[in-house]
Amino acid sequence: MLFKILILDSSGIELRKLVDMSVWRECGFEIAGHAFDVERAVSSAVNQDCDLVLCIDRPTSAVAVPFLIKMNKRCPNFPTLVISHTESSKNIRECFLLGAVDCLVEPVKSDELKQALLRVCNIVSDNVAGKEYANAMNSALNMIVVTSDNETMVEKLSEFMIKTQGRAASVEEAADFFGFNSDYFRRYFKRRAGISFSDFYKRLTMDYARLLLSSGHYKVAEVSDMLGYSSADYFTRVFKKVLGHVPSDFRK
Repeated sequence: MLFKILILDSSGIELRKLVDMSVWRECGFEIAGHAFDVERAVSSAVNQDCDLVLCIDRPTSAVAVPFLIKMNKRCPNFPTLVISHTESSKNIRECFLLGAVDCLVEPVKSDELKQALLRVCNIVSDNVAGKEYANAMNSALNMIVVTSDNETMVEKLSEFMIKTQGRAASVEEAADFFGFNSDYFRRYFKRRAGISFSDFYKRLTMDYARLLLSSGHYKVAEVSDMLGYSSADYFTRVFKKVLGHVPSDFRK
């Protein structure tokens, strides 16, 4: 699945030459829509209808700065690429200060656009992974019934999950984080969570893997590498044991 780009351009000028460039798909993107005003573009970005907004700045319709200002209030760090009709150092500087990933000047060359998109791709990929990890983390924490006896443990567990985002952590690492030895930590965690730490964390990482695969942006081997497994075959065996399905069942 390709990452989706929304073009923000209020000028109505024909963009066919830009849209038809092959570099979009080569870098893992597709043009998914066109917004003619800032509010509509902001709404699409906030609602996650797109992964990247491409702002086309014209002399009579400079939309990049207003868009970035609004996005900083609604959804900070959303990936934004700016293409400007003129090389205004003041405007470009302001766009960068507001968080634009890159600013290009027309006419845009294919190699310049490719380099910009490759930088954006890494940011978009990290955003997708971060969002899915947050979903998996919340789901995992919901397995634990919070009481007065385990509230502090759950809070510290949340900190540990954030610290080890995207990888399978060992019991020893968790015990060290909590300040216990491994044997005591195993008993401590099981007594307060109702599940062993190993089973809890395995469930978290496999649910995270499932969400990554379901997003359509990652292959099985890529998810296996992200989680630190020695091979995709071993990852597949663990995945099937925990979730009852092979990873490819969730791959879009």
